[in-house]
Amino acid sequence: MTPQKMAAEALAAIQAGTRLTLVRMRGQKPPPKFPRGELMCENHDGRNVYSYDPAKVISWLNAHRLVAIEIMNDEQK
Repeated sequence: MTPQKMAAEALAAIQAGTRLTLVRMRGQKPPPKFPRGELMCENHDGRNVYSYDPAKVISWLNAHRLVAIEIMNDEQK
């Protein structure tokens, strides 16, 4: 998944009021400082499904200069 696609999915999750779901292979480590996700399930084929806070994912993408997105909360509007 490209950083732009991940950011688009995270923005869609924020707008929908849900969490971001990502799939990783068992044993695959996330990049350094990537937000901690909640393990949702372990599949028999070695894939693990994790749920992430989409705002934290976007913050991580911004911090690593992979995308440039500013999230405004209700107070900033």
